[in-house]
Amino acid sequence: MPSANKSISAAVIIVLSVMLVGVSATAYKLLSFPDRAQLVDNSASEKLSFFALGDQGTGKLSQWKIARSMENVAEQNHGINFVVFLGDNFYSKGVQSTHDKQWNYKFENVYSGRNLKNIPFYAVLGNHDARHNPEMEIRYSQEKAGSGRWQMPSHHYNVDFGTDHGHPLLRIVFIDTNLLKDDLKQEVDFDKQSFSQTGSQPTWRLVVGHHPIRNFGKHGETAQLVSELLPVLKQYQVDFYLAGHDHDEQVIAQDGEPYYLICGGGGQDLYHVPAPHDGLLYSDSDYSFIKMDVESTDMTITYYDADAKVKVRYTSRRACKGSASACLQKVETP
Repeated sequence: MPSANKSISAAVIIVLSVMLVGVSATAYKLLSFPDRAQLVDNSASEKLSFFALGDQGTGKLSQWKIARSMENVAEQNHGINFVVFLGDNFYSKGVQSTHDKQWNYKFENVYSGRNLKNIPFYAVLGNHDARHNPEMEIRYSQEKAGSGRWQMPSHHYNVDFGTDHGHPLLRIVFIDTNLLKDDLKQEVDFDKQSFSQTGSQPTWRLVVGHHPIRNFGKHGETAQLVSELLPVLKQYQVDFYLAGHDHDEQVIAQDGEPYYLICGGGGQDLYHVPAPHDGLLYSDSDYSFIKMDVESTDMTITYYDADAKVKVRYTSRRACKGSASACLQKVETP
């Protein structure tokens, strides 16, 4: 009997040792800095696909599930060109430095699958990112730290993607909407400059900011963005404005304005679904991300859930001259 007890004790020790090694290896992977990425140049592409999501930076299981879903959708679609983060990249007070361990377990090692590890991630600052030292997220980009995928060279910047008969297929302007009280004019002026440039004009125009302009959810509309930014977006015929901040999903269409896409279900706790309202084409409360497929003639917007299943899909045709709701057609999916 003593011999049997010794055997059992030895077996338990072996099992615990194996488990400890496994836990240690997992912890090391989560906290260690990643390999350098080999970023792909998409400037010559005539078709583009990218993901967009916000309020993701929690490190919770919900964030990891969405990351896995993104990887699966990218695999199904033979890759993706880039990802857009809509802010609140690091809860709850941003990062302390470019060496903060949060970079590893809330970004680098979360989005590290085969289809995500070598593409750029373009980000804007959210209100939680701005609570301590938002300059660290900018510096991480400027120093090409970590894998080199993080793209945020300034509080505002623009990037041209793809090509359409000699001019950009898509121009995205990324702005810092946390500057509402102090320097919003700076962001508005940057939008003007980005879309009034002489030379090649893009086929499609997008603006990305953390705070929504139109919003039927918990936080409501951002009055200063409505009064100061929206007139510029209308003047320069911006097609879409993408935002997070509300932890839900919304597709909003208002005549004479950009389409508004809200996707704040990247990982943080969710809000209740907005009530029905004129102009609110779709809403839900779910962990999710958007996939946008861009061609010269049309753009397709698809919301996916944490299981890589299609929730809803819309298509906007470049040549459509009808009302906002008529020009954003819902596509029936299997």
